[in-house]
Amino acid sequence: MRLSSYGPRARLEFRRLLLESRIGVTESELAARRSRGQRLRVRRVERRLAALRELLRGLEGERPSRRARMSSPTLGYAVTALWLAGAATLGVELARNGLHTAVAAAGIVVMLLLSVLWFALAVARLPLSAGPREDDATSRAQRA
Repeated sequence: MRLSSYGPRARLEFRRLLLESRIGVTESELAARRSRGQRLRVRRVERRLAALRELLRGLEGERPSRRARMSSPTLGYAVTALWLAGAATLGVELARNGLHTAVAAAGIVVMLLLSVLWFALAVARLPLSAGPREDDATSRAQRA
């Protein structure tokens, strides 16, 4: 299920708009801190402003990247089906033999792992690929 009907270009434009807004707010905060003579806070705000400008430069120079994700609907359905089957099996095991068995303890651990995997796929939408992402390589190159 897709939460947004907007494409990658629209999300990139929205991200750029938010960054420009944050840069404006940070610049006004920097001017206020300088007028009060708060040197340490001025340095902190300058670092934050430099980081925001670097993010904006990175957005303007890149196309929307397609990350390799294991987030197909089929995988989500498979994890959901495994979770439901595991919950039913664990419920039957608990009803038959109680909580203090090795099978129940193993079932609880498996259910916990399946719940974390389901959360990562369905809610957090974490990338599960082991390779480096494009934006990580560009940010490392800009830092060097």
